[in-house]
Parts: sequence; C-alpha cells; structure tokens
Amino acid sequence: MFGNFGDIMGMMGKINSFKDKFSDLKTELDSEFFTTTSNDGKVKITMSKLATVKDIQLADGMEKEEIEDLLVMTLNKALEQVKTEAIDKAKKTAQENLPNIPGMPF
Repeated sequence: MFGNFGDIMGMMGKINSFKDKFSDLKTELDSEFFTTTSNDGKVKITMSKLATVKDIQLADGMEKEEIEDLLVMTLNKALEQVKTEAIDKAKKTAQENLPNIPGMPF
C-alpha cells in the first residue's frame, strides 16, 4: 500500500518540477526577441518569443491601407513563428520533465 503512495508522491514531485520548468520556459521565451520583416522590407516587427510586440518600424511615405495590409501580414508571419517555436519548446520540456504517462501525446 505504501509503495503506491510513494509512487504517487514521486509523480506529484515530478509534476511540480514540470510546473517550474514551464515557468522558466515562459520567462525565457518572453526575454528572447526576434525581428520579422515584410516581404518588401517596409515593415519590421520585433517581438518576444512569447508574442509580446516590442517595436514596429515603418518605412517613410507609406499609405494608410498599405500600412494596415503589411502590418496584418507581417504580424501573422511573426505569430506563426512564435507558435511553432513555443510549441516545439513546450513539447521538448514536457518530454524531458513529465513522467511517462500512457496516452500523453509526447
């Protein structure tokens, strides 16, 4: 009986460690930045890897509609990069830190 209790306590300890690792991952992603540029180079967006926009730079002489279109396209491009990298890092963190639980997708 106590053997099962010990297994449960060990698993709980691993889960708490896992929470700490994800908290560290969140801090890491929010402190790392990258810049995405529109295809024509007129819009540059700097964003954290946790999707916090730090800076937007626009070329001179752009029209309102052009700015709006390029912002949408460039932000979507940046957010796709954030999703891809965050998901990959989250899966890696889970694989390295969670106990082997049948049915988990990683």
